[in-house]
Amino acid sequence: MRAAAFSALERGASWMPPALVHGALRGVAGLARFSRFEELALANLERVYGGELAPEARRELARAVRLHAARQLHDWLRLARVDPRDPATGRWIEDEVELDGSFALYERELARGRGVLIVTAHLGDWELLAARVARTGVRGSVVGHERTNDPAARFFARMRAANGVRTIRQSESAREALAVLRAGLPLGLLSDLEVRRLHGEFVPFLGSPALTLTAPAALARAAGVPLLPASCVFDRRSGRWRLTFEEPLELPPELPRRAARLELLERQNEVFGRWIRAHPEQWAWHQPRWRTRPPETPARDLYKALIKD
Repeated sequence: MRAAAFSALERGASWMPPALVHGALRGVAGLARFSRFEELALANLERVYGGELAPEARRELARAVRLHAARQLHDWLRLARVDPRDPATGRWIEDEVELDGSFALYERELARGRGVLIVTAHLGDWELLAARVARTGVRGSVVGHERTNDPAARFFARMRAANGVRTIRQSESAREALAVLRAGLPLGLLSDLEVRRLHGEFVPFLGSPALTLTAPAALARAAGVPLLPASCVFDRRSGRWRLTFEEPLELPPELPRRAARLELLERQNEVFGRWIRAHPEQWAWHQPRWRTRPPETPARDLYKALIKD
């Protein structure tokens, strides 16, 4: 079913007018309110906003999340049609994704020649973020989950490659990600959701302890680089996406390793939480963010060699 759905979307988007594609996706998004994803989104919204928003307001916010997902998928289908042999086919990315003055933070870190470890969340459009950064002249990599025989995973890997972004599978050795940084290139990590197959620690996230990937902190220590938070959110007033970087987050050198790691991850989650509260309709509330509870632990630890307490 996933294979058929993605195949149909790719074929249909290649000949349908963009406005019609977006309208059709908005219609499909409406059907998602009858799915388990809607139930999970509402449960997560109640966890975070239970004392602030009435049930009707939370349902309206869940609807806005669905419509935002339709916009995302529309743009991903457009990204998939970019021809790497013809840069003009991706010119719309530069037109529709604005770089503000904070881009100087990225340029400063890149100029140091030690690589740039970009951390972001499932907020706004992280795929547009990667494609827009690549179009500034330096092609990097992102770490992504690739399920066996999953057409969606193959779609995203092809889409990123067409836009100058290489995908490193989460199942690969941490050395692959570390090699990107040591080559002085940017590496992107989505680190706001729980990934039980990788090492994690329970760190506050939007007011509740949440299993948080330790890979960003482990890579930061191993490569000797800070975390550089970046977001790409849609601005309804301008009708464009805005890509923003924040000040780098450094590992505190005065703390023991584990304490330093937890402190860095807590600051990362605080940044993500601030973004989400500013743009709640643009975050993936339908994900099981608080599924694992203390004292449960992840099943696998692929970054153990980098942690070394």
